Amino acid sequence: MAFKDDLRADINNVFLNLEDFGEEHTVDNKSIKCMFDEESLKERQGTNDLAVSESVLILFAKEEDLPKRKVSGEKLTIDGKIYVVDDWKVNLGMVEVAVHHGETY
Repeated sequence: MAFKDDLRADINNVFLNLEDFGEEHTVDNKSIKCMFDEESLKERQGTNDLAVSESVLILFAKEEDLPKRKVSGEKLTIDGKIYVVDDWKVNLGMVEVAVHHGETY
């Protein structure tokens, strides 16, 4: 159980720490700490993962900070721009969301 507790602490104290990797962004009208990872996106696209083949962004955030889990094809607004969810994975309280550009209004 201590290992999982350490991982949860690392999410807040390292990965989403605003002085290290984290950044403030607005997701579905809520300001949250998150991070974007271009390297993870490139790695997943290099494996011919069809779920992320057209993705332009992978966002990492705490599960509790994001809206209810969205399925592929649903819309997600990030910093006022509309994206379409390609993939939504949850791992030990951290969510990895791959998105591509959506419609503009």
